[in-house]
Amino acid sequence: MSYYNLEAEQSVLGSIIIQPDLIYESLLTEEEFFHNDHQKIFGAMVSLRDKEIGIDVVTLSNEMKDELNDVGGVSYLLQLSQSVPSVSDFATHERIVKDRYLMRTGMRTIQEILNSGVNDPKELAAELMDLSESLSDQSRSADGFKHISEGIMEHSDEIDRKKYEGQATGAGTVGKDLDEITGKWKKQTLNIVAARPSVGKTAFLLNNAVRNGKDGLTVAIFSLEMPDMQLYDRMIAAECNIDGHRVEKGELEDHEWEKYTLGLSELSQLDIYIDDRPGLSVQEIRSAVRKLKKKCPELIVFIDYLQLIKGGSKYSSKNRNEEVGFISSSLKQMARENDCPVVALAQLSRTVEQRQDKRPMMSDLRESGNIEQDADTITFLYRDDYYNAESEKKNIIEMIVSKNRNGRTGTAEMVNMKNYGKFVNYDRAHIM
Repeated sequence: MSYYNLEAEQSVLGSIIIQPDLIYESLLTEEEFFHNDHQKIFGAMVSLRDKEIGIDVVTLSNEMKDELNDVGGVSYLLQLSQSVPSVSDFATHERIVKDRYLMRTGMRTIQEILNSGVNDPKELAAELMDLSESLSDQSRSADGFKHISEGIMEHSDEIDRKKYEGQATGAGTVGKDLDEITGKWKKQTLNIVAARPSVGKTAFLLNNAVRNGKDGLTVAIFSLEMPDMQLYDRMIAAECNIDGHRVEKGELEDHEWEKYTLGLSELSQLDIYIDDRPGLSVQEIRSAVRKLKKKCPELIVFIDYLQLIKGGSKYSSKNRNEEVGFISSSLKQMARENDCPVVALAQLSRTVEQRQDKRPMMSDLRESGNIEQDADTITFLYRDDYYNAESEKKNIIEMIVSKNRNGRTGTAEMVNMKNYGKFVNYDRAHIM
């Protein structure tokens, strides 16, 4: 197949000269034309449209000025208007131009990937799959309108579901008050849970993963920091109410073996998948999630943690903020394209330690990039006894919801049973 179609490009331009209003329907951009002359002509048409000047041979000639001779002069513009078989085929010819552009883009991007020095076949496969998805999305009809009657019926179904199930849609957390504030982790959302090291981020993630598994969701966990055996230690300790240090050492007391066996049996029934490969790129994560989504429609994704994800070989260590921004926007896209919640842990910078009030703020997100912009919810975990040995809030975690795109903000409190790595409700919330 040819990477361009001369006749289709001519027909698109000629149709607009014959019927100027078609410029308002066109979904093409200047760069999507293969021929440089056609790019210039279409660019002049767009310029006239933006100036609200009618398009014809005279106005085009005046707009193009010196470039007119470069494209063949007035005679070529007249030739374009005479080469149109039928204006009614405008959309078909425009589609051909678009498809050829996507072919050229795909081939060029493949060559760039091959020339980028990627030497990991898994990263190469993920990059190519990402490209495939991108081209597929672009090749779909650009008319994304849905008639209100369709949306209203879907809304009615959703209201009925809430009425009979008695709860908001989305994946619930282990915090009853936290759910009340956030409205749960909804599909197609990126949810950031951030804290300083050793505050309890991973334990919170695992508690929620088990909760969602028990609710019937398929759970995907990407553990970039910790091997899967350590995750099993923590999940078993929390599920069985056994001291985590004894689980880790395998030194269970006699009365704990029965709890261990029962807990192990319950956990093994849950639909939880763990990928503990270190140094994963965001393309590899998206690829893995797409595959799992095909098998398991009701999915939630957890990532521990965001700043350990790589943006791919095109980023260097010198532009880490830009890379993290690319990663956060990619995770948001992943949530939307797979119709699932994505929950990513994030580290906070040391600036927290320099303030008298150690409660985290948005500016404390390390290498924040576009995290604040991309996230639908941002929840900070704060332990007062982490900083103040005399704190009255022993073993109390504050869940500070600082951003909630579709709901309220506020603070919920939970009890952190540190020996078990377990979060339990405290029934105290401050909702704004």
